[in-house]
Amino acid sequence: MTDIHRNPNPAMSCGTARWLPVLSLAGLIILMTASSVPAQAPDRPEDQTRQESPYSGQERHPQLEEYLRIASEENPELRALWHRYLSEQEKIPQVGTLPDPEVNIGFDFNPMMSETVLGRFSISAMQMFPWFGTLESRREMQRAASEADLQSLNSRQLELFRDIQYAWFDLTELQQQIEIAEYTIELVRDLETLVEIRYETANTAQADLLRIQMEEQRLQTRISDLEDKRNPVKARFNALLNRAPDAEVQTDDEIASRTLPHTEEALKDRLIAQNPQFDQLDARERMLREQQNQARLDGRPSFGLGLEVMGRDFGPMSMSPDMNEGFVGMATIRVPIYRSRYSAQYRQASEQLRGLDYERVQTENTLLTGLEEALEQFRDSERSLKLLEDELIPRAEQAYEILGDEYAAGNVRFDEVLQMQRELLDLELERIETLVRQNKAVVSVESITEEASVSY
Repeated sequence: MTDIHRNPNPAMSCGTARWLPVLSLAGLIILMTASSVPAQAPDRPEDQTRQESPYSGQERHPQLEEYLRIASEENPELRALWHRYLSEQEKIPQVGTLPDPEVNIGFDFNPMMSETVLGRFSISAMQMFPWFGTLESRREMQRAASEADLQSLNSRQLELFRDIQYAWFDLTELQQQIEIAEYTIELVRDLETLVEIRYETANTAQADLLRIQMEEQRLQTRISDLEDKRNPVKARFNALLNRAPDAEVQTDDEIASRTLPHTEEALKDRLIAQNPQFDQLDARERMLREQQNQARLDGRPSFGLGLEVMGRDFGPMSMSPDMNEGFVGMATIRVPIYRSRYSAQYRQASEQLRGLDYERVQTENTLLTGLEEALEQFRDSERSLKLLEDELIPRAEQAYEILGDEYAAGNVRFDEVLQMQRELLDLELERIETLVRQNKAVVSVESITEEASVSY
């Protein structure tokens, strides 16, 4: 598996098509020296990376969708949370079951008056019953507790998917920056050949040759820096998928522009309606209300029913063959006289419910703030992307062509042409960074406003 599906013809890809004017610089200057007719640069393909349609991972980034599926199955944190939820589910039948009955066995080894004792052996069983509805209340309280664990798992899954997409876009950005730098080196080498020819014909100074060689070394160092940055990002990405740190990661050839999945008002409504953090708070509220009900029911009497069987003593009773074993019914009632414990349990649940109301307000404020920050980042990246694609990059290319003409005519210094090439490179890199920032903003919005459903 390779890091990226490379285009066999880089010049025709979306990211490098804008560099066709630069690629043609060598031929442009040669033609300019032989003819006064200026060569025209090919048109930039405009709308290949400005598709404004709702994001669909299946269509745009199928490999990323596969990585998200792997993470949902292999991430150790999600697995741990899933098994914790299952363990909480197993508590439901435990708390909703009657206590074990008590069985007592007795035998009188040395009765004081054996002739009056009809039976020395006895056995009794007693079953305690809580107040009506107590067991069902305990089951409902445990169901709510396990539901809170499930919603915590869903919330963590959304955060995990966000982090995976962040890391994946970081890797894609670094890979595309490396490709642009490598492509620029090819252009610089073409310029170096041209400068050597002009130097041999005494049409340029040796300093121009030294400058172009320095530029090539600078780009080589930049590529090495970018490659080093990929290693920790790749390790972080693979850790989220529970894979080896050096496992290969597939990225895409281009990063497409994205739009928000809904209007801003609809996003705020979806945040409150769908974010699992609110579902978790609802489950905790149900649990605390059942805890209140449990404190009230524990303050009610509980009772027990039992039966005692008195066995025959085959000594004295053998003289009275008509006498049988004795059966005694038993009943017991537990009277909760000391009320302070049950009152404290009720007040404890009430205070937790009041605190939960404030926690709900805080959660809503935090999520809305995060949504606003993501929306601001999206709007800022959208403006920057429009400025780069519609204004800065086209004008920089135009300026580069003009400087190429002027350099061919001997009217400008070579370092001015080289500086404009650097500016074009920086603008292309900035464009990729802006696209990544825009995609991350949409991912952040989705992690706040979308539902999550975990199943194993």
